[in-house]
Amino acid sequence: MKKALICSLIAVAAASVHSAGFGIYEASARGNAMGGAVVGDTRDATANYHNPANIGFSTNIQLAAGVTFINPYCDIEVNHVSQDRMNPGWFTIPTFYATVPLPFDLALGWGNFTEYGLGSHYSPGWDLASDTQKTIMRQITLNPNLAWKATDWWSVSAGLRFSWIQFTSHKEPYHGQNLDVDANRMGTLTATDPFMLRSKLKGDDWGTGWNAATSVRPIDDVSIGLVYRSRIKHKIKGNFDLKGGVHGVASGTLNVPGVPYPVATSTTIDEKKSAHLPASAKLRLPQSLTLGVNWDVTKRYRVGTSLTWTQWSSINNVNFRIPGYGYTLPLRWRDTWRAGIGMEYDLYSWLSLRCGYAYDEDPSRKSHASTMLPAGDRHIMGLGAGFRITDNLRLDIGYNFIRMNNTHYNIYVKNYSGGTEKYYVSNRNGYSHLASATLTYSF
Repeated sequence: MKKALICSLIAVAAASVHSAGFGIYEASARGNAMGGAVVGDTRDATANYHNPANIGFSTNIQLAAGVTFINPYCDIEVNHVSQDRMNPGWFTIPTFYATVPLPFDLALGWGNFTEYGLGSHYSPGWDLASDTQKTIMRQITLNPNLAWKATDWWSVSAGLRFSWIQFTSHKEPYHGQNLDVDANRMGTLTATDPFMLRSKLKGDDWGTGWNAATSVRPIDDVSIGLVYRSRIKHKIKGNFDLKGGVHGVASGTLNVPGVPYPVATSTTIDEKKSAHLPASAKLRLPQSLTLGVNWDVTKRYRVGTSLTWTQWSSINNVNFRIPGYGYTLPLRWRDTWRAGIGMEYDLYSWLSLRCGYAYDEDPSRKSHASTMLPAGDRHIMGLGAGFRITDNLRLDIGYNFIRMNNTHYNIYVKNYSGGTEKYYVSNRNGYSHLASATLTYSF
């Protein structure tokens, strides 16, 4: 049905595992622990994400593999009535990086990481199941980079970003709404909650973008990095499935507003698949610019800062298609800033301790919010450690605690009669736990 398809597609642009918008910034255990403040001086193969220009200063082949586990959750109230906690479980984000020095002061890099993602999961039949019940998006970026060390203190790089997205969205269209049987002349209504519809939308797509970066070391103890990532256009193609029908009226079919075909009606509903249709949506991933400064205060103590601007307003509208139908849904997101600060101390030659903090703005507006993305700015606290196991092998670990600001907003859901129903939604006690590890080997 059209309404379910609209809501399913908008999930791609309106739900996040835990970051404001649906950006994912957790690309290495060291970077996570330091609040992302490693842009100026990354020091290892994970520079392919944090600042690819830094691989221009590498002198040997390096491989780095890691993983981040994320568990977000929050309490939800709808019209001041508590709902079951939103808890989609644990998400796994793997990463892999490699750097290879080349002749003529060139260096080749490769990165596999995640830039975007989402996950929301509510209990079936909750009060806003028609807005969303479960949505998951997975994204992977394949990123080759070429860096050139122009001088001993300056490096530049450029790379391509091959982005793959897959998403799945489940809803219960018109859940909790009543049926106007007189207008449809379907007989006497015997059910108080007649709509027993279950929708599912699943699709994927490949898109291409690019990145450019520079790293400058004006003095021995200070390094400055700047990274630009371009927009990526996706046309996500998939299938839309609808099960169920309308319960509690005489057997037959019913033309439900927003449904591109008549749905079955009966005093009992057979939960077999009713429809299987192709569907697509256009999505433009935003461009971003990151600036970072790192300072070696002493040989054992280092600090860093980072600042990221993301143009979330570039996905102001989401265009979607099903056969014979087109629609543009406004989001009206705002551009945001993310700021981080971190520090690192070498307690021993084999052990480094780290901590950091990041503040992540929410791009959504209260007038256009969605339960697919619990709204609210994020505060991200990090701790971590680095262990030098051998001269060539290092293990980094990190833990982050994310607190989301309590927020209140309105949700508008299209009802069966063709109008909209307004719901007052509150997000409270929004938290996430992150655990990460990265293993780096230098040849």
